[in-house]
Amino acid sequence: MAHRILTALLVALAVLILPACQKEAPKDAQNQVVAPTNPSDSMAWRKYVQAVAKVYAPTDQNSRFYAIYTDYQQDAEKTARQIEQIKTQIAPGLAQGTLLMYASPDSALMAEIIEKAYENPRADALKGTKVIFVGKAAEAERVQAAVGAWGAEFVLHEVQ
Repeated sequence: MAHRILTALLVALAVLILPACQKEAPKDAQNQVVAPTNPSDSMAWRKYVQAVAKVYAPTDQNSRFYAIYTDYQQDAEKTARQIEQIKTQIAPGLAQGTLLMYASPDSALMAEIIEKAYENPRADALKGTKVIFVGKAAEAERVQAAVGAWGAEFVLHEVQ
């Protein structure tokens, strides 16, 4: 229950920041937002994800922006729920202009969640949408392959 409340809070915060944000991230945006060094510091990571969301959130009030955050070393039950949540969200397809942001201090786990959630692609169901992966470059290729099969544009916000 707390996980759902925190996820809803993160999404609500992302929606609240929409008017003050730019449409595209500047080239040096990844250097402007510094990731926490302790992957177990959930509050610091949530603040980091909010700052990253501000970089990418569109100024258009009609755009949809959804953020999914996964805690470091979260349990298998929460992971399974997130996979199902994402599957349910993308299954019918999404409106053009929708942004989906996936972030975690556990980049490999988030990549695994995305791969499993996107494992049965419907070509072009996400055409015109953008998936922002906030993680390590080492996982970028596999995430890009998973979301690309659905027709989504892939953006890596590399955590360094």
